Amino acid sequence: MPLIGVVIGLSFFSDAFLTTGNFQNILRLAAFFTVLGVGQTFVITSGNIDLSIGSMLALVMALVSFNLIAPGYPLIVILLGSMFLGAFFGTINGLIVTKLKIPALLATLGGLIAYRGIVQQYMYGGQYTGFPSGIVAIGRGTIGIIPISVIIATVVVGVGVILFRYTRFGRYTIAIGSNEEAARRAGIKVDRWKIIIFAYQGAMVGIAALILMGRMNAAHPNMGANNELHAIAGVVLGGTLLFGGFGTLFGTVIAMVFIAVLENGLLLAGAGFFWQQIFLGILIVVAVAIQMLRLRQRGRY
Repeated sequence: MPLIGVVIGLSFFSDAFLTTGNFQNILRLAAFFTVLGVGQTFVITSGNIDLSIGSMLALVMALVSFNLIAPGYPLIVILLGSMFLGAFFGTINGLIVTKLKIPALLATLGGLIAYRGIVQQYMYGGQYTGFPSGIVAIGRGTIGIIPISVIIATVVVGVGVILFRYTRFGRYTIAIGSNEEAARRAGIKVDRWKIIIFAYQGAMVGIAALILMGRMNAAHPNMGANNELHAIAGVVLGGTLLFGGFGTLFGTVIAMVFIAVLENGLLLAGAGFFWQQIFLGILIVVAVAIQMLRLRQRGRY
């Protein structure tokens, strides 16, 4: 298995790699990307893509920090408020795609730029630090040796699997991604479900925002940059078809762990941030190339 091979290989570069504390760090990083990946799996399976989630993440973090955490609202209100804000911005993306008939790639690229501009203007170069212990626990805390963020990600994946396999939400997502026109002729309200899919992605961004806020104990307008690339890379590397019609949440989880292990190992081995970006870019290209080869072999492309 490639993941096991990478773990063994990276263990030779640093004595700190095979430690409990480091594995907890890897799992925290993987949990964060997994939550984002669950939403992106639905979006990509539907034949769309969301490039705006990194900027959306930063905007949700800023709004939650100043409008929910600073006034002292309870943790459950903060969680629901964060999910609502994410779903709201996701709904905007969905409306742009469906009502203005703009391809998701371009619509969410615009969102990536616009949301980042909004959060930069809103925070104006500042940051929010010193979150309550409950928020910090979400990102850094453990129950036993298991990080709380991993438990949250497990619940998110479990709910995602149920939605994907046993509800109309999942069935319609696959149908729309397989053949949008056929889905429309079958009576599926395609535009409505696309909006719901983007809203669901946004809600996952809201959960991920709390995990990142707790992990960093800060909210800064530059946070979340390039996180959309991690999410897309993990989803595609995990086996979800970039062109829609097939998705696998289990594959997404494994791929996110793989990426977290790789990035953590490279960091401990002394490779800088730019090397991480190089490897991430290579992973995306390789994953898409493999998908294209398989589709050609099946005569689908």
